[in-house]
Amino acid sequence: MAPAERYREEDGELYIVIGGVVARCKAMQIEGITHFVRAPYDGKVRAVHREHGDEASIIASFVYRTKEEAQRAILTNAFDPTALKWSGVGEAGVPKIYLAGVHVFRPDAVQYGRELRELCRAYGFEGLYRLDKEPLDNLSGPDTAKMIFYANVGLIRVADILIADLNPFRGYEPDSGTVFECGLGYALNKKLYGFISDGRTMYDKLAHAINPQTGTFKDGMAVENFGLPLNLMLSIPVHLVVGSLEECLKRVRSDLLEDGPVNTV
Repeated sequence: MAPAERYREEDGELYIVIGGVVARCKAMQIEGITHFVRAPYDGKVRAVHREHGDEASIIASFVYRTKEEAQRAILTNAFDPTALKWSGVGEAGVPKIYLAGVHVFRPDAVQYGRELRELCRAYGFEGLYRLDKEPLDNLSGPDTAKMIFYANVGLIRVADILIADLNPFRGYEPDSGTVFECGLGYALNKKLYGFISDGRTMYDKLAHAINPQTGTFKDGMAVENFGLPLNLMLSIPVHLVVGSLEECLKRVRSDLLEDGPVNTV
């Protein structure tokens, strides 16, 4: 475990593995204890460990002098890259929503993400969307994918709510990555919501290709017929809204904020 004392304020910018990503930080002495703080480096936003709080020696083991060293720690599975989080981020008591969906594939994904975050803010939430990150252009394709995976996992961990775009993507089913994120959110006990544009049952949506004699789809396989719009493993745990993200946000606000405060992470 790296002693916190090896880092000093005069070292300038360092790199910390936090929330699944590599971020810039600085060492700062606050009341005789070394803390690792985020820009604007005024000490208000500090790195903390989910289990061990602000224990400096533990946090220091996630800090590196170069971006490449920090990336290597993630890629070699040196530790859980989502073990740290920033304290003092966001407005106190404002629920955080992880926005899952295929919007990340849009050519204007960054600008669109900002618009989604503004929409969340209008309804009293903080939208989490991977916008601010260290460039990954020094990595190979597989390594970049691994870094993105841990960044997304880190955001889901700090979210209170997950909203997923569960419309069909390149076929009849939702995006597989989005579905995985819903499963992870369920395992982490997050509140799950999803929006779809077509509320018909799966059976009705696929009826055009179902053999009336056998009841099977054109691939020869049976089709779920439980009166649900999506596979039961999504329809049961996820609160589904027929409509847009904004209509889903209205439902979340009605369910969670208007009935009292949400317990935030």
